[in-house]
Amino acid sequence: MKPLKIFLDSSYLIYLRYSESDEIFNYVTNFLKEAVKRRDRLFINMVVIDEVLWILTRKYKIALVEVFELIDRLMPLLDVIPIDYTDYNAMKKTMVNHGLKPSDALHVSSMTKAGIKQIVSEDGEFDKIPGIRRIWLNTKTTSTCKPSDGS
Repeated sequence: MKPLKIFLDSSYLIYLRYSESDEIFNYVTNFLKEAVKRRDRLFINMVVIDEVLWILTRKYKIALVEVFELIDRLMPLLDVIPIDYTDYNAMKKTMVNHGLKPSDALHVSSMTKAGIKQIVSEDGEFDKIPGIRRIWLNTKTTSTCKPSDGS
């Protein structure tokens, strides 16, 4: 399988540090190992970092220094897609046409800019976006959604 371009949603990174389910923790860690082995390009934007910092420190009460340690360990594996004013119109269009929240619409804009068609996320809202394939653990059948060669 050739290397893929995959966007990582904040839910994925959060579960690398905090998961109440062994099934989800095993999925996210195995996915990362496989992606590194395939030499996939893994992408985020700064909104993902913001969400990870906020949720892990506020909701799960994990020390800020621990969250930064996690992010620092992951950064060499990640490409960060810059967000700027040009993302505003794409965000607005995605929100109006598909009902996504602002942060998710910015993720879609980042993916479009970088030519990424796959996102690792538990958020089913991304299923509304034509041309984007969501990858996640299917907890109903306990099978894993795997990336496709479509980049």
